[in-house]
Amino acid sequence: MISKKIITVVALLFICVNVGLGQEIPKLKITELPSLPAQEEGMASLGYAGMMGGVHDEVIIAVGGANFPEGLPWKGGKKVYSDKIYLLKDNQWQLSGQTLHSPLAYGASVSIPQGILIIGGEDGTTTSDQVVLITYDPTSKDIGIADYPSLPEALAYSAAVVEEDFVYVVGGKNDKESVNSFYRMNLKGKNNWEKLPDFPGSPRALHAIAVQETKDSRKLFVIGGRNQITGKKSEALTDYLSYDLKDGVWKNEGALLIDGAPRVLMGASAETMGSMHLMVYGGSDEVLFNELENLALQLGQEQNDSLVAKLTGKRDEILNTHPGFSKEILGYNSITNKWFVYDDLPNQIPVTALSFKKDDEFIIISGEVSPGIRTPKVLKYKIAEAVEPFGIINYSVLALYLLISLGIGIYFMRKQKSTEDYFVGGGRIPWWASGLSVFGTLLSAITFMAIPAKAFITDWSFFFLNITAILITPVIAFIFIPFFNKLKIRTAYEYLEDRFNYLARAFGSLSFILFQLGRIGIVLLLPSLAISIVTGIPVTTSILIMGVLCILYTTFGGIEAVIWTDVLQVIVLLGGSVLAVVWIMLHTETSFGDMITYASERDKFNIANLEFDFTESTFWVVFIGGLASAMVTQGTDQTIVQRFLTSSDIKNSQKTLYTNAVLTLPATVIFFGLGTLLFIFYSEMPNALSPAISNNDSIFPWYIVRELPIGVSGLLVAGIFSAAMSSISSSLNSVSTAYCNDFHAHFRPEVKDKKLLRIARIATVVTGVLGVLLALWMASSNIKSLWDQFYRYLGLFTGGLGGMFLLGMLTKKANATGTLLGLVVSALLIWYISVFTEINFLMYAFFGVASCFIFGYIFSLIFKDKT
Repeated sequence: MISKKIITVVALLFICVNVGLGQEIPKLKITELPSLPAQEEGMASLGYAGMMGGVHDEVIIAVGGANFPEGLPWKGGKKVYSDKIYLLKDNQWQLSGQTLHSPLAYGASVSIPQGILIIGGEDGTTTSDQVVLITYDPTSKDIGIADYPSLPEALAYSAAVVEEDFVYVVGGKNDKESVNSFYRMNLKGKNNWEKLPDFPGSPRALHAIAVQETKDSRKLFVIGGRNQITGKKSEALTDYLSYDLKDGVWKNEGALLIDGAPRVLMGASAETMGSMHLMVYGGSDEVLFNELENLALQLGQEQNDSLVAKLTGKRDEILNTHPGFSKEILGYNSITNKWFVYDDLPNQIPVTALSFKKDDEFIIISGEVSPGIRTPKVLKYKIAEAVEPFGIINYSVLALYLLISLGIGIYFMRKQKSTEDYFVGGGRIPWWASGLSVFGTLLSAITFMAIPAKAFITDWSFFFLNITAILITPVIAFIFIPFFNKLKIRTAYEYLEDRFNYLARAFGSLSFILFQLGRIGIVLLLPSLAISIVTGIPVTTSILIMGVLCILYTTFGGIEAVIWTDVLQVIVLLGGSVLAVVWIMLHTETSFGDMITYASERDKFNIANLEFDFTESTFWVVFIGGLASAMVTQGTDQTIVQRFLTSSDIKNSQKTLYTNAVLTLPATVIFFGLGTLLFIFYSEMPNALSPAISNNDSIFPWYIVRELPIGVSGLLVAGIFSAAMSSISSSLNSVSTAYCNDFHAHFRPEVKDKKLLRIARIATVVTGVLGVLLALWMASSNIKSLWDQFYRYLGLFTGGLGGMFLLGMLTKKANATGTLLGLVVSALLIWYISVFTEINFLMYAFFGVASCFIFGYIFSLIFKDKT
């Protein structure tokens, strides 16, 4: 009856999945907003080039600009600059009662919390250095204008961007020529402009800029533009630059290449997209521009009327038949440094337009679609989400796989007769299965996705973090395991009471329980976020499926169900990873030798930075911090220690540990290799990686869903679910074990074994429900950094916990008072290091272990026990 009820609950969960089946989504969604109104009632709306503005208080504001109201420029029309301010509110444009101080166009503009900064510009006669803040007042429902500190020099056709608390202004043109100027303003300071190093190469104006993450740090990218000198031929620019916002260094990134050919982009608009892309909308190329500019220069110098007429006719013919500016949206991946055509639209994208990001959409207001011709249209662009149809076959494979996991739990349910069965499997679990389970528990879904992502984004510098888990094996095998097995304990923290006192045991166990609650929440949330991005399965649905299944099979199947589902998960994930490696190599045009060369030239195999810098992830930080973390995890974490305790003797417990060590090396090579292969694959085919991917951990799942055969991709996604469930089920069973043995049985020693088994199951359910609720809360609250803080502050104690175990096992003089005082000092020291220093977080475990051991030993010598 129980098993039928369980299957019914699971079936209902899978029905929920249908609500969020991944649907085919167009690459781009374009929505037309109300066009800019005409300048006078009854007249046609012309639109403007060089408008400025943005968003304040959810109101879109567009100011200034220039157009030709009297006729086309080559037909005698005069360029007129505007001082008008338009507001788009409640999907309707209205003209503000306020105007700019003077007509203005072609300035830079950015939205900041206080309002919209309008920076520089020109009025047709002179270039401006003025900066003003435009705000929307919801009370008066109109505009306010306030002066800000002027630029150090007058600039038009420049570009500006906001990054953290700074406004950056790059390049532009004064009354005579383009410049290499680079300024920034601190919004939290006195709002004064600071001159930064000029950018290298040719001066430029009419360029686009955006900020994005790269392999090393966040960078400001400067794309395209032209070098203008009054009265001379312009230089169209094909290169793009980057400025490292951390190190303050400019770099010329080379030519903007599309299919190997350099591309000129003038007057384009750019936005930051996802976690590693820039999108560039439209732009003017140099072909007809060069021809028109040459004709203009000749007309300015030619005195012969017949030649003037001939040149004028040629110019007018080009302008009357001009095909308009670019229709393409280009993408740039800041990790692979590859450009590609994302989409080719049916209509021209305006240049010198007002453009800005609002929420997750990109708005382009008015602008120029062809020389001298403006458009009043206002368009809203939205890049498609990174979702692929998952398909009925993949969903079927996923459902079948998860039902098999549940079936394992139901099978072992009948064997759970006592707490001995429930907590340590009654001695029935072979060492190799326990070893695979240790490996599977340490190989969470986060690791399965994060290591390839890390190698894709950076290099192999974290390789030794996994290798330390192998190197620490002798310490665990010959120091920790003998202690645990000889004492016949059920939890690692039981040893702390035997060696020190109950307070030490209670503290260790409580720290573990709290840590695991947070871990369950995050292990449910992060894979769900990544899977949701690429498959469209709702985050909440993923959390509920994984959470409920884990609670069911762990509650009824005990440690045996946990271990045997881990075995299945390890086989699927390792097999799937090997398949992915083979599949990538078969579906790239690059030979294996060329792959190695390509990756090596880009430092993708960098495995050890030997600088003695403990603020970065250098070899010493990874190695020393990794050893301490591995010792704490494998020697004191109940989820791992419990696997050792399932073996009947020391030798089998050590074999369990060795199994994990043997698997760790090839698995690490496979996962880091996958990241490098994905880098090569998406360098070769940059348009195959969705720009909308906002979570780097989604890169491997995206490849799985998009590139692997149907059914296989379903199995691998199921493997990700299963990897998460493996970690969660281990946490559930271990928390239940810790609570029952370290707390309940301590205060109620008279409780019979049958009742304690029932309490263990209740503890499993309660822990699981709390973990699921935490994951759902984090998902709905959009809290993504909570885990970082949780891990940091709980790490204040887990490192010290490792020091406590070493004090007990390696010294005879350590006592309870000294050890607990050492733990407190250790926690305070790590807190100080984390708050007031820039030491890398990987070192926290080392400082925790070392400081607790040293101070605990010293305090034990000072405060001697009577016994």
